[in-house]
Formats: sequence, structure tokens, C-alpha cells
Amino acid sequence: MDFPPKVVASVVSPEEAKEAKALGADIIEVRVDLLHGETLPAVKSIYSLGVPLIITVRPEYEGGRYKGSDRDRVDVFKTFMPYAAFIDVELKARTIDDIVRATKGTDVLPIVSSHDFKKTPSNAVMLRTIDRCLKKGGMAKLAVTPHSLADVLRVYEVTLKAKKPACTIAMGLTGKHSRIMAPVYGSVLTYGYVKKPVAPGQMRVDKIVEGLTLLGLH
Repeated sequence: MDFPPKVVASVVSPEEAKEAKALGADIIEVRVDLLHGETLPAVKSIYSLGVPLIITVRPEYEGGRYKGSDRDRVDVFKTFMPYAAFIDVELKARTIDDIVRATKGTDVLPIVSSHDFKKTPSNAVMLRTIDRCLKKGGMAKLAVTPHSLADVLRVYEVTLKAKKPACTIAMGLTGKHSRIMAPVYGSVLTYGYVKKPVAPGQMRVDKIVEGLTLLGLH
């Protein structure tokens, strides 16, 4: 699959989504678990901007705020599927097969994600995780926590070797530069913020666009 790197803006409101578009975001990730008030009108408003959407309903066990069951999340995803170009579902979700199955017969591409908020696993483990994600969905997303620059270098090495399409992220301050550099090694997505980060180490969308443009990737 030919998928040049895209800059994703993670947003929590229609207002942020409008600003994300102005800042140059290629894709908008709607964090449904972080939206305030009625979620469906907010998603419809963001959809009307004409920017492809990733619908994410991140549960608490993977760093989000969704408090319902995985079974209930299947219906949540189905509700927002008509507005999505992508959905993001966690590899460890109990109902991952049901959620991915809901995309069948649609143009929605399921991103299967894995987050490690404590460490950077071995290269072999990271490569296996990406393979497992790709076997479940159409794109893999791997986010890990580096404790040294050597850990970040290993993320780049894994990115080079991994099957595609895959998104790789080294989270936190130590890996902050990976938001710009990971696409150099083949990461197909990189995530930024508009008002404030929704994940450790995110950079503002326009800064990522600027960096990728200097590298000839955007």
C-alpha cells in the first residue's frame, strides 16, 4: 500500500478541529472518549470540515477516558463509522474482532494500536506486535516509551524493518523528535496537538508540518 506520511491532529472539540485544518493537518483524530457534551453532533460538525477522520474511543486501560465496556464500544464505533475514514482500536481489546468486522463492506480502514507507557520492548517484540496489529487490521500503530536516545534509535530500526503500513511513535520528551523523524524511517502517520497534547511528547501540528516540509516529506 502506497501511503505517504500524514500529519494527524488529535482533537477534543469542533473548535480544535477547525484550527487543526488551518494548521495543515492531513487527518483529524477525534478522541470521542475526550469529547465534552453530546458526541454525535460534535463528530458531525468535525466531519463537515472535509478532512478525513480517525475515530478513536480510547479505554482507560490504554491511556484513555472511556469507562464503558469493550462490548458497549462496539456500538459506539458503529455509531460513528459513517463519518470515519479510519478507526483506531487497541490490539488488547477483547472485542477487537467485532470492531474490525464492523468495517467490512465500508471504506473505513481499521488501525490496530498498541501502547506501552512504561518501556521500549525489544526489537523482536516490537516487530511481532506490529505483525499482530497488521493481521488484525489494515494499519498498525505502535507507541512505546523510551528511556534513552538509544531506545529511540531502536524504534527507528524497527520502523525500517516492519511490514507496512505502520505508524511508530516514541512517546514522552525523550522521544519527542520522533514525531518528525519517525516518518523518515517509514512511519506513515505522526500525531500532533492543537491546544494541548493528548499524549506524552506530542508536538503542535504546524511544527510537525514545518519539520516534515524541511525534510521533503510533506
